[in-house]
Amino acid sequence: LCVPCIVKLHSRNPLHLVEKWNGTTFERTSLATLGLRIQLNHPPDTVCGHRESARSDFVVIHTNGIHTVNLDFCGCGQSSTLHRRQQLLRFSWWPATTIDPNTAATFAALKKYHLLSLTGKLTGYDAWRSLELETDNSGTSSLPDRLPAWMVMIREWRHITIMKRGGRGHDETGVAGTADGELAVQCPACPLPGINLPEDWEAAPRNRAWLYRPIVAMDANFRMKNRMRSSKTKDPGLHTGKAYFVADEKYDEHVAAHIDQDEMSGCSRFAALTAANLKCTKGLRVTGVGGIFDARHEFWLANGLGDLQKGERYCNMDYMFFNAISRLNTPSLLVSYDIACQWHKNLSLRAATHPDWNLPDDIDFAVPKFHIAAHQEECQEEFDLAKKRGTGQTDGEGPERGWSNINGAAASTKEMGPGGRHDTVDDHCGHANWRKVVGLGPTLLRRMKAGLAQATEQGDIYTEFTKSLELDHPEKLAEWRKQIDEWEVHGRGPNPYKKPVSDITVDEVRLELAQEDYEAVQSASIIASLPAASAFILSGFRLEVMQLKLRLDKTNDRDGTSNQAARLQESRTAILRLLHRFRADQDIHMHHIASIINVDESTQSHNTIRPEQIKLYLPSDLSERERATACDPTLSDMEAKFRYAGACQALDDVRHQLRFRTYVKRFKINNVVGQRKNTRARAFQSRIDDAVNRAASTYRLHRAAYLRLVGPGTWEKRLRVLLDEHLVGLGERLLDQIDLADIERVKEYLRSRRGPSSTGESRYTLPWIWYTAGGGGEDEEAEIGDDLKLEWFKTRARSTRWMEEVLHLLEEMRRVPETFKFWAREWEQKSSARPNVPPELAEGLAAYSCKHSAMYVSLRERFTGQWEDIQGTAATFLSHREDDGMDVDAEAAEPMVVN
Repeated sequence: LCVPCIVKLHSRNPLHLVEKWNGTTFERTSLATLGLRIQLNHPPDTVCGHRESARSDFVVIHTNGIHTVNLDFCGCGQSSTLHRRQQLLRFSWWPATTIDPNTAATFAALKKYHLLSLTGKLTGYDAWRSLELETDNSGTSSLPDRLPAWMVMIREWRHITIMKRGGRGHDETGVAGTADGELAVQCPACPLPGINLPEDWEAAPRNRAWLYRPIVAMDANFRMKNRMRSSKTKDPGLHTGKAYFVADEKYDEHVAAHIDQDEMSGCSRFAALTAANLKCTKGLRVTGVGGIFDARHEFWLANGLGDLQKGERYCNMDYMFFNAISRLNTPSLLVSYDIACQWHKNLSLRAATHPDWNLPDDIDFAVPKFHIAAHQEECQEEFDLAKKRGTGQTDGEGPERGWSNINGAAASTKEMGPGGRHDTVDDHCGHANWRKVVGLGPTLLRRMKAGLAQATEQGDIYTEFTKSLELDHPEKLAEWRKQIDEWEVHGRGPNPYKKPVSDITVDEVRLELAQEDYEAVQSASIIASLPAASAFILSGFRLEVMQLKLRLDKTNDRDGTSNQAARLQESRTAILRLLHRFRADQDIHMHHIASIINVDESTQSHNTIRPEQIKLYLPSDLSERERATACDPTLSDMEAKFRYAGACQALDDVRHQLRFRTYVKRFKINNVVGQRKNTRARAFQSRIDDAVNRAASTYRLHRAAYLRLVGPGTWEKRLRVLLDEHLVGLGERLLDQIDLADIERVKEYLRSRRGPSSTGESRYTLPWIWYTAGGGGEDEEAEIGDDLKLEWFKTRARSTRWMEEVLHLLEEMRRVPETFKFWAREWEQKSSARPNVPPELAEGLAAYSCKHSAMYVSLRERFTGQWEDIQGTAATFLSHREDDGMDVDAEAAEPMVVN
C-alpha cells in the first residue's frame, strides 16, 4: 500500500506496527514517521479546528511495544474545558502525569500487565524490558526511557482499580470517604451478620452454635522483607489502611510504645527457624509481615496485615488481630496460631490496655495441624485443632498457602518504598481473595464429595467400634460421653485426649536399679570396679534384640545380592563381638554358669550355630535348679523387673505400630491411585507389617522369659498370650474390606460384624491388647483400659470432625447464594446513588453497577446449579446420622468377645 492509504487505514488503529520496503528488504518504521496524526476528542479522520499539538516526543506504551506518536489535543467548544489528562482518559490512554502529560499507557497494556503481575508475579521492570525488546530486539534503535513513568502508571492503575471495584466512584464522598478495610474482598461463605445468617442465628442450640463461629488463623511471613528505600513521607501508600494493611499512623504509634518488647517465645521446635529468620536484618526497614486469615476458606481479612519491625512480637500481632476481628461482629471466635499456647496467655490483660480492643465473650485457641506435632505434649493435648469442637476439617494451615501465593512478589516488593509496597501487596491479596470467590463453586463441591465419603467411612468405623462395646459396657460409654461433653461444650473436667501413662518402662527400671547400684557402691557393699548387674542384664537384652531382628529378617532365608550378604555377615560379626564381651561379664555375675554352658554346647560348635541362634543363658534361660546354683536370686529378680517392663513397653509399641498401620491404610485408600503408586504403598505397608511383627515378637520373648522366672499368676491377665489374630488395629478390618471390595460388600461386611454371617464369624471380636485387666480375682473379666478409652475418643473425634465438615459445607452452600444476592442488590442500589452528576457520568455509573449486579446474579445461579444434587445427598446422609457420626440405622452389636 502507498503511504496515504496506510495512514488512512490506521486512523482507527494508530498503534499498529508497520514495515517499509527499502528496495532490498522490509525495515521497521512508524506511523508517526509516515505522517499519521492522532486527534483526541474527535471522530477518526477528522481534525479539530483549534487543535493543540503535543510535544513531538509523546510516547505511548502499548501491549505491542513503545510508540512515539504525533498527538493533537482538542481545543474547541466544550472540549476547551476538558483537561488534557481527561482527553487522554476518554481515549483509553492513562496519562503519566496530571499536568501537561507527555507519556501515556493504553488501558490494554496496563490491564495486561496487571493480570500478569497478579498471576505470574511479573515485575514492572521485567514488563518494561519485554516491551523494549518487543519494540526492538536488535538493539540498533534508540528507545525513549520511560521506566519511571511506567512504574508510576502501574501503581496508579492498581489504586484506581481497587477503588472502582470497591464502589467508591458511586459514593459522593469518593476516595476520601473510604473507610478502613472497606476495599477488602470479603468471603461470601463466612458468617456475615445481617447479610447471610438466619435471623435467629444467635439463639442456635449448643450443638449447632459453632456453625456461626468464625475461625481465624494468624501467622508471620519472614520472606516479605523490605529494605530501607525512600520513606513514608516521600512514598506514602495510596490506600494503606483501606484494604488489608492496617493504617500506618496508629499502628506506628502502638509499635513505638512497645519498642523494647522481645519476640514471642514458644515451646515448639520451630524456634530455631524463627531465630534464623531474624539473621541478616541489617539495612531492613521490615523483617516480615504478620497476617490474619479466614481459616476455613483462606481469605485475607480486612486490616489483618502489618509490618514486623523485629520478629514476631506481641505488640504487632495483637494490633493486627484486634483490628481484623473488630469487623466480624461475633460473640464467639476460634483462633488458630502456631504459637497460640504462648500468645493466648494474658491476652485479655493486653486487650484491657487499649480502649478499642474487645475480645469476644467466647474465644478458644488452637495450633494448626502441621505445627502441633512440634509442640510439647501438654500443648498437643490442649491445643490440637483436630480435637476442637466445631472445627470440621479446618487445618489452620491456610496462612502458609496464602503466603506461598504472594511470596513470588517478595523479590520486587523488597526493593520498593513503603507506600508502593503496601499498595502492591494489597493488590495481590485482593486478587487472591477474588479468585477464591469465583472458585467457591467447584471448591465447596469437591470438599463436600470428599466430606461425605470420609464421614461415611469414619462414621461406620466409629459405629462399629461403639456398638461392639455398648452392650457389655453401657455405663462406661455413658461416662465417656459425659466426659467428652464436659470438655468440648463446657470446658470442664480432665482432658479426654491426654495420653495414658505406661505402667512401667525399661528406662524406669534401669533408673531404679542404677540408683540401687549407686547406693551399694557408696556403702562399699560391692566392688566399684565390677560392672553393674543391671548393665549386664541390659547388655543381654540388647543381644536378644539383635538376634531377634536377624531371625525375623526374611532376606536371610534366601540367596541375596552381595550387598545383602555383606550386611548379614557384618550383623553376625557384631553379635559375636558383643557375645564375647557378654560372656566375660557373665562369668562375674553368674559364677557357675560356665559348667552349664559347656555341658549344653559340648555337642555343638559355634562354627555350626548361627550367631542369632546362640543361647545367652540369662537367668530366665535356666531351670529353677540351675538358677539356684548359677546365679544370685537378686539377679533373677532384677531380670524379672526388666522383663515385665520390657513386655509392657513392647505391648505399647504393638499398639503404636497398629495405629500407624491403620493410618497408612486409610491414607492409601483415600489418596493412592495408579499401579506405580500402589506398588510403592504396598512396599511401605510391608515395612510397617515387619515393625508390627518385631514388636509382637519382642513382647512374646519378654513374656515367656517372665513366665519362666516368676511362674503363673494374676499378671497373666495384663500380659496375655499374643496370637497373630490379635494383631489388628481398631477399624483396620473394615479398612481392609474397603481396600479390597466394593461398597456393597463393605455394607455386607459391617452387617456380618454385628450378627451371624455365612463365613462363621458370629460376633465382632476386639483383640485383648486394647483392654487391660481388672484388679480383682482370678475369674474377673477384662475391663476397658486407658488405651482403648483414648482410641474411642480419637475414633469419635475423627467421625465427629467429618460430620462437622459436612454440616459446615452445607451451611456454607446456603450462605454463598445469600451473600451474592445481597451484593447484587447492593450494586443495583448504587446505580442511582449519585443523582446530581452529569448524564454521561450517571450513565457510566449505572452501567458499571448493573454489570456487577448481573455478575453476582450469574455466580449465584451457577453455584446453586452445581450444588443442587450434592446438597440433597448431604441432607439425606445427615438424616441417618447423629452429631458424632453414629449411624442411627445400625443394628445393635452382639456382646463383645475378648480373646
